[in-house]
Order: sequence, then structure tokens, then C-alpha cells
Amino acid sequence: MKNNLQKLLVTPTSFASAELKFARKLLEESGYEVTYNQSGKPLDADQLVEAARDCVGVLAGLDDFSTPVLNQLPDLRVISRYGVGVDRVDLRTAGDNGVIVTNTPGANSTAVAEMALSSMFILARHVSQLNETTRQGQWLRVVGTELSQATLGIVGYGSIGRALRRLVTGLEMKVLVYDPFFDPDTDPTVQGVELAELVRESNFISLHLPLTPATEHLFDDSMFRLMSPGTFLINTSRGGIIDESAAVVALEAGQLAGLALDAYEQEPPSPEHELFRFSNVIATPHSGAQTVQSRIRMARGAVDNLLRALAGESVTNLAAEAVS
Repeated sequence: MKNNLQKLLVTPTSFASAELKFARKLLEESGYEVTYNQSGKPLDADQLVEAARDCVGVLAGLDDFSTPVLNQLPDLRVISRYGVGVDRVDLRTAGDNGVIVTNTPGANSTAVAEMALSSMFILARHVSQLNETTRQGQWLRVVGTELSQATLGIVGYGSIGRALRRLVTGLEMKVLVYDPFFDPDTDPTVQGVELAELVRESNFISLHLPLTPATEHLFDDSMFRLMSPGTFLINTSRGGIIDESAAVVALEAGQLAGLALDAYEQEPPSPEHELFRFSNVIATPHSGAQTVQSRIRMARGAVDNLLRALAGESVTNLAAEAVS
């Protein structure tokens, strides 16, 4: 029998999919009253407060748990992220309010790394443009460039960056890594360098960073000017890492030969976004983690984290711990 005093909210709309039936079953048999986001999109602040009111736990997607939102949810004890990034949660306020925040690192690493690699191929061989022109009856045989033996710069060498490095092994790419926490003794297959050197030397640059005050607009005008003309940039992490206005200038100047975006400063971006006028920009809707296999891993981890934390059991993947 459900305990109506103990409520859970599930915000990711993908929980309606057939492959996550097992996760819904686990939640619905856990003794809590479970509510799902049926709007088809992330909840805004007012919707989130209304939906999460009286809930002790939220299994969260890309919803913003800002300080004003958290302060209106006095019963909330756990936010379990369905994914890795926790930049949309004010972790300090969560901890101060007694809210545990968890995530599922590693669950989507393969999916996001594959998305980054596929974006590199699409940009290098002009696949997006050629698909469009061929459908229009044009027979344009545009010359591309090979990934094999090119230099790949990986900015951020966590689980996704490492997964990407494994994927490109067969391409014999030279791999440069920038990560302040990278220990070269742990991976002799790559070369750790300073960010400026990576940007100057790389043909392809793939971003795998959290969004923090230190990484916001990390790729700005000064960084783009360091690039060799013809560099390809791929961002499957967080949109705020790239200064999008600076990217426009870099594309116009030819510093960037192509840009792949799966994340944006404002999500969803406007259809009139200034970057969308470039044929060498490929845009996807923050979907790097969206594979069946990744969804299953993230759902299993998020449900387990949520129920264990609510039960007072230890949770491995803590992003914020309750301090009150």
C-alpha cells in the first residue's frame, strides 16, 4: 500500500519509454507515491516547485534546482540526478537545506563519447551539408579531411574523455589531454599538456567538462585566436563553456572549420540562433546520452541512489551531502 505522506517526483520524460518500464516498476513498488512529468519537456521553476511540493525525493533530469526553488521545498531530502552533471543544482543550498544530491557518473560515458566521435566524422567529411545538397539534386563532391593520424585534443579527462580516447585508438590519432587533475602515470597512451598548447596543436578539440565558474566561457575570443585555421570543435558537455558570440567570429574568420554543438548557453536555443546560419555547424538537442543502453544504466543508477539515500543507506555517487 502506498504511503501518501511519502511522495516522489520523476522529471525526465524518457521514463515513459518502454525500455525504462523496469525502473518505473522499481519506484512504484518501493512504497512511495510516484508522480511523473508528463509535459514532454523539462519543468520551469514554477512548475518544478508545484510538482515537487511535499515530495521527499526527486529523480531529476535537466531541471533547475536553484536556491529559490530549493527553499520552497522543505520536505525534500534527496535529488537523484538521472545523468552526470549537477550544475543545475545549487549544491551549497541543497546541503544547507539537508538535501542529498546524487548522480550517475560513468553511466552515459560510452554514449556521449560515441556522439563526440560521430560528430568529428560528420564535420570532417561534410556529411550534414552533403546529405542536404544531394537530396536537393546537387552532386557536390566536397573534399574532406581524415581523422586518421590527426591530433585530437581532449579537454576534460574524466570517464567520457577516457572513453573517447579508447574509441579513437584504431584511428592512430595523437591524443593530447588537458585536465588539471590528470596524472600522466595513470595513462601513458596520452600526452598531458597545458590548455593553450592543446588548442594550438589540435586538429580536433572535444570538450568534456562540467560547467563551473572556472570553465564558463573557457573558449572565448582569446582561445579561438590560438587555434590553427581549420580546427574542428566538438562540445557534448555544457553550453556555457563556449562563448557562442566568439564562436561566430571564429567561424567567420576560418579559425573554426566546423563546430558541433550538443549543448547551448540557453536551452533550447532559438531557431534564429546566430550559429545556425553556418552550414559547417551541426546542432543536436543535448542528446549525447540518449541511447537505449545509456538510459537503462542511468535509470538503474538513479533509482538505486534515490531509494538507498531515502532509506539512510550509503550512496557512492554523492554530489552534495546533507549538512543539516
